[in-house]
Amino acid sequence: MDMVLLDWTRLGRQYCLAGVIAVDGHLRVVRPLPARSRNSPFPNTGWSPFLLDGWARWDVFELVAPEPGAGLAPHTEDVWVQDLRPRRTSAAPAQRRTILQATLTPADQPLFGTALKPTRAAAFLDPGTGSRSLAGALVPTRQVAFSAVRREGAAEPDFRVRLPVPGLGERILPVKDHFLLRQAELAGEGEEARVNALSRALRQMGEQIVVRLGLSRPYPPGRPDAACWLMADGFFSSSDPQP
Repeated sequence: MDMVLLDWTRLGRQYCLAGVIAVDGHLRVVRPLPARSRNSPFPNTGWSPFLLDGWARWDVFELVAPEPGAGLAPHTEDVWVQDLRPRRTSAAPAQRRTILQATLTPADQPLFGTALKPTRAAAFLDPGTGSRSLAGALVPTRQVAFSAVRREGAAEPDFRVRLPVPGLGERILPVKDHFLLRQAELAGEGEEARVNALSRALRQMGEQIVVRLGLSRPYPPGRPDAACWLMADGFFSSSDPQP
């Protein structure tokens, strides 16, 4: 089974991946998870950078020995795999645009199958609710703004993005897009330089972008008040979606 890699996000020092497969003529989003983590109480083990560095979004990978995941809402996209095997090819531009269009949530539907619960600045779903944990939305570029925050004791700043979320209005979300964050890191050490690099990269995508949104695993894990928090997983030009 082949998957076109779409979402490439950071999970600590590892990567969390999601992509699109073709099933009976329809495109379906899946999140491959290493099968070695099958018995973990928290199935959010990511993929090693040693395996994936050097590849890019839109590359095609074979899902080796895929099996259905636990399917615990809202993370219904989970699939256990033994390995990801690169096919050494990538989706053509027309196929990329088709994938982005097919993975947009219709405007008259909740992003994740049920309404998000807002906080003052963010949003979440309760574990066990919703029908999916990954979605896409069209957003005007001019309505997107980045910022940096530094947690006490952290070696690196965290980045946030302010953007309009369908059905909720403006929210401030953590930025998890690996490629966008990598561009910021290459811009230098200063927080201002990195925020400027994020903003510049976004402007180069055109007047309208596709924002890939995702829900975290229940956090804090194991607690009765855990929630699946809304995150910004990926940013794409809607007309020329590059890696």
